[in-house]
Amino acid sequence: MGTPQGGVISPLLANLYMHLLDRIVSSTKSLFHRYGVSIVRYADDFVLMGRNIPPKVLSKLKELLDRMGLTLNENKTKLINARNQTFDFLGFTVRYSRDLFVKGRRYWEVFSSRKSETKIRERIREFLKSGGHYAPEKVSGGLNSIIRGWLNYFDAGGISYMKMPRRRLRKYLMSTIHRYYNRKSQRKSRLYRQKGFEVMTARYGLIDPTKYSLSLNRK
Repeated sequence: MGTPQGGVISPLLANLYMHLLDRIVSSTKSLFHRYGVSIVRYADDFVLMGRNIPPKVLSKLKELLDRMGLTLNENKTKLINARNQTFDFLGFTVRYSRDLFVKGRRYWEVFSSRKSETKIRERIREFLKSGGHYAPEKVSGGLNSIIRGWLNYFDAGGISYMKMPRRRLRKYLMSTIHRYYNRKSQRKSRLYRQKGFEVMTARYGLIDPTKYSLSLNRK
């Protein structure tokens, strides 16, 4: 209580407290294990998973948190059937999707949430707003640091499906960079009235989200 949001001590305190909850839920002697309930946690964000999570399990969870002086964020806490309803966790959206090509087939799909996509757009917009007179090389370098970090986080090989989010990010970059180089006609930059995104990727090394590969980037 009283720890500022994003403060450097927050992750440490979260892990000190929540490590105990993690151990209890994962114990083979616990009520959670008896009902086949498991936990996935990062700092103070966690998801309890099970085919059935009865009220007594939720009561036990609240009892444990109360003993540690913690309370659940009721606005972010909900009990759902993940086969019928999506949920967000650590910036990802988890969804049980219908296969478009095989009738009756469904599969688990994990991809960047709309909120996380909004955040990267805001970061791109703020960077371009503050760099009105940057040379193309500097614009490309600054945008690449934002794009690369975002893609590296959400592109979990064999787990996340990022084809559509990559396309949406590319489309946003195309329109935003075009406006960036054409909003002040009196400046007459080298990219004025050109296809800015295409020129930036071809000449100045700007990352095309639809072509970026984490494995290739590591070589």
